[in-house]
Amino acid sequence: MPDRKLGRGLDRLLETMPTQPQPDFAITQPPTTTVPLSLLDPNPEQPRQGMEIGGLEHLKNSIREHGVLQPAVVRRRGDRYQIIAGERRFRAAEALGLTELPVVVRDVPDDQMLELALVENLQREDLDPIEKAESFRAYLASSGRTQDVAATRLGLDRSTMANMIRLLDLPAEVQSLVRSGILAMGHARAILAIEDQTKQIYLAQQVAREGLSVREVERRAAQASPVRRRRRVSPRGAELRDLEGRLRQLFGTKVTIQPGDRPGTGRIVIEFYNQEDLDRILSLAQ
Repeated sequence: MPDRKLGRGLDRLLETMPTQPQPDFAITQPPTTTVPLSLLDPNPEQPRQGMEIGGLEHLKNSIREHGVLQPAVVRRRGDRYQIIAGERRFRAAEALGLTELPVVVRDVPDDQMLELALVENLQREDLDPIEKAESFRAYLASSGRTQDVAATRLGLDRSTMANMIRLLDLPAEVQSLVRSGILAMGHARAILAIEDQTKQIYLAQQVAREGLSVREVERRAAQASPVRRRRRVSPRGAELRDLEGRLRQLFGTKVTIQPGDRPGTGRIVIEFYNQEDLDRILSLAQ
């Protein structure tokens, strides 16, 4: 008969668990206006980390021929405007000597800057996989949300977000090949099955040289990984994982339950990432 004392003590706390929140900003598109380039400032939370020269030149040529077809998304900052999404369009227009840029002005608070920039870029598929992974990790750290809640707010499956973030476990050399498009997501996920980073780099370089298929990379990764015996999961372990999941949803952050040496004892570890995050968690626990 499994000992359920640990779970029983959490019942009152878990009764008040909140439902998953929805985005606070409106998704409907406000009207487009034009703003002088001299009044626009870059987004400090920009998910895109680099400006690929070839892509920027292509965008410049498109704007030169057709104009700016997609307005940038901005917010007011005093007498100026801060770019939420559309920095490449801003840079290209600036390089072409344009004086104005079509924009959509949104009222977005500081804590939702990265979220809205991510939503806009994800809808336009405007980020490479590593940029997405870095943005997801930064969003989780700054918001203190769990992957489940964050994925819901961004309109993604949790597995999609988790698989993206796992790319950041790859060595820098392999991440570079993913950024450039030489390695697809399927290649990268197969390479992640290998624990030895030297072997990960070697297999990634083989993909670059030989153009290996994802299936072939999966086969080679399986050969390079030691065979592990799967451990049976006890009902007690499944119960603790369920409690951890419910507590993560309650506190909006990672929670780990560590059983003690004696039955019915242990520790609950609640993680926080800054003082504001700690204050938020403490207010929920009161």
